[in-house]
Amino acid sequence: MNSNRIGPLLLSGLIVGPILGSGIIILPPIVYQTTGDYALLAWLLMMMISFLFALVFGKLYILFPGDSGAAEAVEETLGKPFRNLGAAFLITAVSLGPIAVLGTASEYLSLWTGTDNNPFYLLGLLLFCYTMVTMSITSLGRFSLILSSLIVIILVSGSVHSLLFAHGRMDFRTPFQPYSFGYSLLLLFWCLVGWEIIGSYSGEVRSPNKTIPRAIWLSCLVITMVSLTVAAALQWVEPERLGVPYSGKLEIILISLFGRYASMIISLVTILLCLSTVIMVIGAVSRLIRALAAEGVLPSIFSCRNRKQVPIAALLALFVIHFIIFLLVSFKLIPLIQLVAIADAFFLCNAFLGILAAFRLLKERWVRWTSAFLGFSLLFILIFTSQWVLVVIAGMSVYTGWRTYQSKQRKYRTAIKINKHKRFL
Repeated sequence: MNSNRIGPLLLSGLIVGPILGSGIIILPPIVYQTTGDYALLAWLLMMMISFLFALVFGKLYILFPGDSGAAEAVEETLGKPFRNLGAAFLITAVSLGPIAVLGTASEYLSLWTGTDNNPFYLLGLLLFCYTMVTMSITSLGRFSLILSSLIVIILVSGSVHSLLFAHGRMDFRTPFQPYSFGYSLLLLFWCLVGWEIIGSYSGEVRSPNKTIPRAIWLSCLVITMVSLTVAAALQWVEPERLGVPYSGKLEIILISLFGRYASMIISLVTILLCLSTVIMVIGAVSRLIRALAAEGVLPSIFSCRNRKQVPIAALLALFVIHFIIFLLVSFKLIPLIQLVAIADAFFLCNAFLGILAAFRLLKERWVRWTSAFLGFSLLFILIFTSQWVLVVIAGMSVYTGWRTYQSKQRKYRTAIKINKHKRFL
């Protein structure tokens, strides 16, 4: 049985690439342009917060290991309706988000190959992701570990080489501006998205009490190393020493080591990051769907697994949804940027419920303070979502709250009847 389960190293392979995500490509230039030389400090603070975020969810996964992830913790503290609400948030997000992520990968693939972008690139990447997800958890972990290792090696080696041979003055010359610094932290909060999904793999690890904390520590160390070296290299690289103008793009930190191949390599890294993210979220949510079906929340057919314990029926359902979204995007009926905005909002809502469950369930003082801080921060980010998405989220939340209230009232009336019956006897 244990041979089909994964240890800390393979679990870290599933974590590192998706948590880095496309943010490690997009955010460093934006944060540096926003807050200047203090960008590295913003990254350092966010890595510390991200580590606390990971520890909080790690404690939940140890208490509630299984395909449902943090959903069981939400049920324990808020009730089954809110557990199902969180699952609905996550399933909705993953029904929309992967096509947007693969759309980005498709664009970079066209740049990498030097051809025009077309919908068949996106469809091919989608089929590749589903092929990978149908592998056993150990094979998937090894594949993700290879992808994550390649990403880390490329980014760290390019960054370190730039810092050693193409750096300028390593000091803080720009003035500190509190508003710009705070806005940078707000942007960097997107680095937290992803930790709340890892729990869906917690039922397939060896010795969760040991494996999960070790995987979180290892993943956090790797993610911090990559993020800080990339941010430092972008901040202190001297374009004149490379003989190129400052482009404001991350490829500038790779030019020192990879020369004219930097653009091609940064495109490859972006494609790999997108693939690892999509593979992780599809695999996690397919396991969540299977768990809900096994409990009767969803039709029982979605609880089917193959001999490799892969939730094949849930994967098929997700693929049908993604293929429909792909067609809508291909015919330009839905813009990719809108998919990203909607998916992010539902990801944040699911993360918020997990944080709220941790606040109510875990009694350590540092966990409660961290959970409160993260919860308010996620709510603050959520207000920037489009109004109609907020209306949908509010409607789902109010309906769930009403169902929870009705359930409690039924239990209360039943308890009264039982007590009256006992007194009568």
